[in-house]
Amino acid sequence: MSVSLLFFVFFSAAYLVYKEFYQKGEKANTSTETQTHIKSPVQKSIHENKVTVARKIIPKSQKTEKPAQHVPQDSKSKVIAYYFHGTHRCTTCLTIEKYSREAIEKYFTKELQDGKLEFKPLNIDESENQHYIQDYQLYTKSLVLTLHKGKKQVDWKNLTDVWSYVSEKEKFYQYVKDETERYLQEID
Repeated sequence: MSVSLLFFVFFSAAYLVYKEFYQKGEKANTSTETQTHIKSPVQKSIHENKVTVARKIIPKSQKTEKPAQHVPQDSKSKVIAYYFHGTHRCTTCLTIEKYSREAIEKYFTKELQDGKLEFKPLNIDESENQHYIQDYQLYTKSLVLTLHKGKKQVDWKNLTDVWSYVSEKEKFYQYVKDETERYLQEID
């Protein structure tokens, strides 16, 4: 019995390693406009880097103002790029924050200076930031773009592919640049 359990554990670990290192280039078949819900911790750990959660689309009748309460009190439209992390941070998480900041600073210097774009890293383990977990349906460290028109948040997108591109800096930069540009084009 213990030998068969040992084999099961060994082959499960081998399968996870195979999925992580040999299938990195494959794209998820899910549409970027759909949400994928992970139900168990096992599914979460297996799919953490592959799940695509693009935009949270809520019918107007169900929209709340909760995320918008964190917008600065000016009336300008803007995009905020949040990097959500925990207190304990791995090398990959630090790299994602670093590359996100570098890409935004490299391609959007003028927008940052004009206040049309902000980059805000936030620790979601701090009590005042824990509401973001539900607001943006976070399940891991995430780069989330939010579009604000005036004092109201009107859209958001979790850039989950940062996990896929973390080992390819130029592709990472291009992905962040393209997604940020799409949001900046929606500003009046």
